[in-house]
Amino acid sequence: MNLSDYIHETIFEEKEKHTYLYELLWANLEEDGFVVTDEDGNEIDSYFKAFAIKNIIGEFTYRLYDEVNETDYEEIISRLDAIGIGIDEIMAYCLSKPEIDADESDSDATVKNALDYTTEIIADKLLELFSADDLFDYLFSATYDFEQDFTYAFEDVDEFQAFVDSNTERLDNYKDEYPTVMQWIEAGMIV
Repeated sequence: MNLSDYIHETIFEEKEKHTYLYELLWANLEEDGFVVTDEDGNEIDSYFKAFAIKNIIGEFTYRLYDEVNETDYEEIISRLDAIGIGIDEIMAYCLSKPEIDADESDSDATVKNALDYTTEIIADKLLELFSADDLFDYLFSATYDFEQDFTYAFEDVDEFQAFVDSNTERLDNYKDEYPTVMQWIEAGMIV
C-alpha cells in the first residue's frame, strides 16, 4: 500500500461527509508543492500534514457545534506503526525539526508538539491558498447537516465546490450566525 492510499483510507475517508473537503484541501496543498507523499523520507511529514487537516476540521466542529475535537496525537503513532513506522522513526523526525519542541525523554509530548506545530503551518498555508470566507464555506458545507434547509449529496470534489459556489448567500448568513468561528479562521485557526 502506498502512503497516499493509506492517508485517503485512514483520514480522508474516515467520515464520509468530510471526504471531498479533505481532497480539495489536499489537492491544493499538493499543487502548491507543500505536501509530498510516496517519496522516501516524507512519509511522516505527509502523514502529520494530513492529520493536521483533520485537526483543523475537528477544531472547526468543536467551535461550531461544541463537539469534542477527537484528533489525538496517539492515533498518529498507532496509524504510522501500522505501516511499519515506529516511534523511534517518529521521534527522529521530530528531533530533526528545530521548529518542533522535542524532548527525547517524552515521546508523547513531542508527538503532540509536532502535531500542534504542523497544524499551525497547515493553517497558515490554507489561509495563503484560500480566503477566510472560502475556508468557512468549505468547512461549514462539509460538516453541517443541511437536511433542515435543503438536501445535498456530493459525487465528487467538483460537485462539492459547485454546491459551495451556488450557495454563497446562504453560507454568508451562517457566517453572520457564527461570528466567533469566522474570527477564529481569520485569526489563523490556532487550535
